[in-house]
Amino acid sequence: DRDPDAKILIFIGRWVKQKGVDHIAMLAPVLLQSHPEVQIVLAGPPDDACGLYAAELLAPIQPKFEGRLFVCTEFFALPEDLRRGAHLCFAPSIGEPFGYVDVEFGLLGVPSLGCAIGGLGKMPGVYFRQQNSDSQDMLLAGFSAAVQYALDMDDSVYWEMAFECIPAQFPFSIWRSNLQAIYRTAQLHFKRGKEAEREEPLMLDGELGMNVLMEQKQRYGYGKLSDIRMVDRNKDSGVWIQHKMQRMQVGEGSEFLMQPVSEVRVKELMAFWMAENQETDAETLQSHISLGNQRINERSFATRSLMVPCRPFVRLMGNSCLRIHFFIALGYIVSPVVDERMSYISKSAEPLQTHYSWSLVGTTITNLGCVFGAFVWLALSRQVPANLLMAVSLFMTERLCSLTVTAAASDLIWVLIFNFAGGFLSTSRWLFLIWNFNEDFHGGFQVACKRIGVLESLRSVAVMVAVILSHCGLEYLYHQGVLLISLTTLVLLFKAPHCYCSYSLPPTGIFEGIFVRKSFILLLVSEMLNNLTGYSSLTYPDWWVLNGWSTSDIITFSWATLILSAVLVPLIFGLLVKMSVWGPWAMRDFTCMLPPGSLLRALALWEIGYLHHRSKLFAAAVIFSYVIDTLRSASVFASMMSILGNKWYALKGCYLVICLTALCSAASPYVGHAIALRLCNATPFERVTLDKAVGPVGSLGEAIFWAVVPLAS
Repeated sequence: DRDPDAKILIFIGRWVKQKGVDHIAMLAPVLLQSHPEVQIVLAGPPDDACGLYAAELLAPIQPKFEGRLFVCTEFFALPEDLRRGAHLCFAPSIGEPFGYVDVEFGLLGVPSLGCAIGGLGKMPGVYFRQQNSDSQDMLLAGFSAAVQYALDMDDSVYWEMAFECIPAQFPFSIWRSNLQAIYRTAQLHFKRGKEAEREEPLMLDGELGMNVLMEQKQRYGYGKLSDIRMVDRNKDSGVWIQHKMQRMQVGEGSEFLMQPVSEVRVKELMAFWMAENQETDAETLQSHISLGNQRINERSFATRSLMVPCRPFVRLMGNSCLRIHFFIALGYIVSPVVDERMSYISKSAEPLQTHYSWSLVGTTITNLGCVFGAFVWLALSRQVPANLLMAVSLFMTERLCSLTVTAAASDLIWVLIFNFAGGFLSTSRWLFLIWNFNEDFHGGFQVACKRIGVLESLRSVAVMVAVILSHCGLEYLYHQGVLLISLTTLVLLFKAPHCYCSYSLPPTGIFEGIFVRKSFILLLVSEMLNNLTGYSSLTYPDWWVLNGWSTSDIITFSWATLILSAVLVPLIFGLLVKMSVWGPWAMRDFTCMLPPGSLLRALALWEIGYLHHRSKLFAAAVIFSYVIDTLRSASVFASMMSILGNKWYALKGCYLVICLTALCSAASPYVGHAIALRLCNATPFERVTLDKAVGPVGSLGEAIFWAVVPLAS
């Protein structure tokens, strides 16, 4: 419509996810309804699912806003007068490596309205910054706030900004010098693989700022820097190409890449899904299309049934939860059965009861088994599909539990062998956690932190159930339940979807992409120090006994711990999910501010453990400290996974964490003993009484305090 007071907002370009055109389409109805003076012009061809989504979203509202909404879903040359007459240029790009649209419109006196990312933000305009590119809510909220601010600004401010755009200059000489500096930096830090060794060094043309490799295409068969690593590779190696795509993160929804869907089919399915559910965003629709197409291609009825959403657990687990996720989650939840079984066997072995030194040997052997297991499972992940690894882990766990029932549990050698095997198998639980996100990874791990919290709380509940049944003499009942769950999951893993049967860890360096992240290193150091206090701080059942509590009381404490863990951990992680809309900082800050539970236990034992017989305050403090440990363990690994980002990096990085923290746990008895003996002339090993000692020898509370506090704080 002709309106001299109209504010024309314009977007021209490819309709793809990178350009954020789906955000414009989602915001357009509200914007046109609340601002009668606004007119919107959108032109360009849809080139991916997000573009098709935007076109489908805009089609039904065009008649409602006829004369104020112009949409052309094909290449369209905008008249010069229309460009000059625009009020603002839409540029809500999610990523923009170069970005010249702000310059193109800015030189005509049209400021930009969008996201200051990549090459955008060079010209005057109204911009918002991405705090969490994985969150659709954050991107929409930021874009909406920028639009509202731009439309509400005074005319004098707007025209001052528009006039500042016109004289802007971008000299070629400055651009060339900056580009040459970037090339030199890339040349200095570029590491060639063995397969790319060449006699001629990389050279940089100082005048043109071009890599000489570009001019040697015909001689060597490659034409750009990224192709160097592909020399001497087998071009028909589909597995290597697949790994390279995942390593380069060409698309986080790897199943969508493996199961291509035609553009016509995508458009049909997009229209169908939008008719069924108007609230679904473009990425979720693309995920549904990918999953539905993959389900059709699966031949087995059991496999197709495993790819059906597990609706009762969607709200609890967060994001899309399929049946395969549910069964893999069961494998992670019941993983503590090995630890509890080994603890029971160790307590039943007479040689380990005669002197604490044998108990220390058992603890050390278990942690060394964890170290060995971390290396083995990580190495096997390079060659063996995930479903087979998880199935083997479940089978070996079940066999080990059965052997501990029939073998001579009183024989010291058998007990030590069982401890080593238990530590080895306990590290396989990480496979179940990483692969629980295989079909739902596009949002990043910080978006899925609610699921991590739920799984970790249920795992702690499984530990408490095992403790309660062990004290009640019903560990056989727990073993039968675990047997049923393990065998069911084992059988279904052999019918897992294609992605679980074909993917393995790409052949990258073990430290590649890990230690370049400083926040990951800081969390790793924190966990290592915390695990150095492990032995001294985890003897709290003996503290309860020395404080006068009976076995039935300890069972009650276990029930209280179970209930608190099951309620508080998912609740807190649910709140962190809401805060993570604005970035992963919420989870990381929570992790950094949450003190270790070992610190609270040591302080409680030192301050109040000896004051009263059967102290309720002391018992409550220990219970609460266990819940804090559960929270911190889940938040640390969730933070590490969000920092590493890629699931392959998460698999490598967190197995490295398990290895180093297990080494620290193996050393913790001796480190705690040495520190306590030096500072208070007492040892955490001699758990005889909680009373204050008379003379130069310190009490148990003082020994635990000095063994824990300097490291945990």
